[in-house]
Amino acid sequence: MIPIYKKNERDLIDNYRPVSILSCFSKIYEKFLLDEIKPFINSFLSKHISAYRENYSTNHVMIKLTESWRNALDNDKIVGAVLMDLSKAFDCIPHDLLVAKLHRYGFSENSCTFFYSYLKRRQQSVKINDACSTFQFLVSGVPQGSILGPILFNIFLNDLIPIFKKTDIYNFADDNTLSAISVNREEILNILSEESKLAVNWFKENMMIVNPDKFQSMILDKKDKNNESLELDICGYKIRTSESVKLLGIDIDNKLNFDNHVSNLCKRASMQLNAIYRLSQFMGRKELGIMINSFVYANFNYCPLIWHFCSCQSSNKIEQIQKRCLKLLLNDNVSDYKDLLQVSCKPTMAIKRLRVLAIEIFKTLNDLNPSFMKEIFSFKNYSKLHPNNIAVKHHHTAKYGDKSLNTLGPKVWNSLPEIIKAESSYKHFKEYIETWMGPTCNCYICNN
Repeated sequence: MIPIYKKNERDLIDNYRPVSILSCFSKIYEKFLLDEIKPFINSFLSKHISAYRENYSTNHVMIKLTESWRNALDNDKIVGAVLMDLSKAFDCIPHDLLVAKLHRYGFSENSCTFFYSYLKRRQQSVKINDACSTFQFLVSGVPQGSILGPILFNIFLNDLIPIFKKTDIYNFADDNTLSAISVNREEILNILSEESKLAVNWFKENMMIVNPDKFQSMILDKKDKNNESLELDICGYKIRTSESVKLLGIDIDNKLNFDNHVSNLCKRASMQLNAIYRLSQFMGRKELGIMINSFVYANFNYCPLIWHFCSCQSSNKIEQIQKRCLKLLLNDNVSDYKDLLQVSCKPTMAIKRLRVLAIEIFKTLNDLNPSFMKEIFSFKNYSKLHPNNIAVKHHHTAKYGDKSLNTLGPKVWNSLPEIIKAESSYKHFKEYIETWMGPTCNCYICNN
């Protein structure tokens, strides 16, 4: 095992993640085994378990969460959320309990015996530089770095999902977020406290370590102008609500404008671009393009649909970053942004995000996305003239209703040519979208 630095102080051992170094033969065998048992596992695994699964990603979990919150705010409701933190989740799973759960889900006795031998009496040594510790037996946990480890972790967490009756749970690996919706703040606080206690008790009963000191909480109420901080009582721990939380690498504020998140993206991208500027005299155009794509643009490729509805000012900051990139790439400090885009045959950053949205809709329509993505869009269409259109939903507010993927998605999809909407090949659809320059409509929604 090699400890990989995670975050914070490098001198503290708790800030390192243990990753098992396994043999190539082991991983080949594990991959073959996973392919064999995956259909059976998917038959009982909850659709809310989103990590380490084909067609699932953080993007989908975050879309589901933010769209649910926007819909609630659009209907004059209040949203509350608790983000729970687990310590060393992969390392705490008790082997006996995991095997018992496998048997409960229908694995045969021989299969359970196999997994028991896979997990039990595994020995591990820690290597730092050229020094190795003595080997010790692992008494719990699934090996991080293995092929089977993540799916076994999913199975272990699967019976957590049904215990919540009054909240929605958004899960990705060891990140679990409980969300409650109501018209009353006190009711939300009571629900979150009650359901969070259920979660904490479940984790304790399953021998996992919860870290309430790192729990985050937030209340979203469009009528609250003062951003009043409230307090939740979770098993004796006092958790105060804040104006923003960080989930899966994204800063979410209680107004869902994501300006702080976009500002941080632009700062990081700008610093990287400045470094590339200093090195540009030693690189050709091809190398510059690779560096810009790998570093600068990569900042805006992670979950772009989540923060797409940021303010115009934030959106313009992103476009200014691309303008600087194109000036460097084309060695042109005179032309305006429109000319730079035309010469480079590139779309605006906003159009890039609309391309991502069109692809996500295609994948949802063709069952290439998690099934819960069909809750985001309404696929009922009664137009004989445009049989491949999807219904545009009407909302109450511009800030949370019109500025939602639930509204923008159908407008983007319906603007595509009929022959493209009828395409069944993902490869062909993606090839077209990569040349698509956005809807012809000039309304605010399509331009932002």
